[in-house]
Amino acid sequence: MITLEDYKLDNIDPEDFGDTLLKLEKSFGIKFEYNTFKDAKTFGDICDCIESQINFTNKEDCTTQQAFYKVRNAISLTQNIDKKNIETQTQLETVFPRQNRRQKVKEFKQELGISIDLLSMKTWLVLTIVIGFTSSIIAFFFSWKVAVCGLLFFYILNSILSKFSKEIKVETVGHLAEKITQEYYSQARRHSKTVNRSEIVKTIQDVFIAEHFLEREHLTREAQLGWK
Repeated sequence: MITLEDYKLDNIDPEDFGDTLLKLEKSFGIKFEYNTFKDAKTFGDICDCIESQINFTNKEDCTTQQAFYKVRNAISLTQNIDKKNIETQTQLETVFPRQNRRQKVKEFKQELGISIDLLSMKTWLVLTIVIGFTSSIIAFFFSWKVAVCGLLFFYILNSILSKFSKEIKVETVGHLAEKITQEYYSQARRHSKTVNRSEIVKTIQDVFIAEHFLEREHLTREAQLGWK
């Protein structure tokens, strides 16, 4: 049985760790060299390596606040809502009514200039597709033809349903600003070639927490990586 104790830094697979680093590259708008992390042994080492790659001007202002202003402005311009009525607790379900939601979200993202993922399928559809993929993989033990057909079917089904998904993934405007700061830190800032260095470690933690279900208390500087 999996418990919260299993979700620690030293349990992350190296391949999954690499995927997380790609997300951090995208967020901070940088590119890691091949051997950037070759001597890293702890989470603190990871943070130091990433910080050393961010050579932007330091400005001690709040990125999440700037992301909120960008979101508020894009909503106001595309959804015809007065800025004064857009607050951090404003529900996105009300900002983007279900009718014409996909088009409204598309217009919002174009104005925002950030391709943030906002829509998803209904939960039961997601579960159905996950179960379908899992069952198809298990089918390889019995018939590779059935397994391949199953994987192909659920891949096509997922692609089709994704194009028509309308469920809002983020609850409030404030949560959206936080998501943008995490996933598109550089673009969230007023000037993309600036950084608030006091926010870097927290942003790295936020990405690891979102990707690997970790607790912040497990992401200390001394937290060990799971490989040498």
